[in-house]
Amino acid sequence: MSTALIVILVTVVLLLLCCVGGVVLALAGDDSANQSTGIGRASSGSSSGPLVRPTEDRPFGATVPTTAAPQPSNSGKDGETFNMKVGDTLVITDDEGTVEITVSRFTTSNKGCRSFAPDPDEGMYLIADVTVRVTKGTASVNPFYFEWVAQDGKTANGLVGALSGCGTPLSSGVNLRTGSKRTGTVVFDVADKKGVVEYQHNFEAAGSWKP
Repeated sequence: MSTALIVILVTVVLLLLCCVGGVVLALAGDDSANQSTGIGRASSGSSSGPLVRPTEDRPFGATVPTTAAPQPSNSGKDGETFNMKVGDTLVITDDEGTVEITVSRFTTSNKGCRSFAPDPDEGMYLIADVTVRVTKGTASVNPFYFEWVAQDGKTANGLVGALSGCGTPLSSGVNLRTGSKRTGTVVFDVADKKGVVEYQHNFEAAGSWKP
């Protein structure tokens, strides 16, 4: 082999070694940069969505709790709100406040309680003594929130009974504040005492008392 050929082969080998060394150094530098910046290569199966970092007060992946709107709650003696006894208190709580309604007594009259008052058309006046207290927030009071529901399903409000002259009618009030109290009578023109006096809250029966 001639001297010129040997020189050419040595030169080619040296060039190849220099190229390979440069590639190795470039790859090593790329890996070092990735490690220093904390950026890794994502696999083909990884998600392309944004990374959500956990907050200090909420674990990663936890859902944000929502606040449900408060619901009305009714409670009489032993949790029963319908067919309650005289003296039991109905407690109603909603977004505006809490109101307590108590029917303390039932009496009857088969005629008008004053000289100018008409006699009952159905047979008797059923007279309910009522107390309403606002214990939290605000509440409205109205004698027409009370309704008589007979055993056969027939209903009556206190409109006719207001002319009976029996007792002192329960006064109404709107947005009464905490500590407000109303007492008075709600009177119904009924055939007999077989039924209940219901209290309507937001046009729905919330509780009832039996005479």
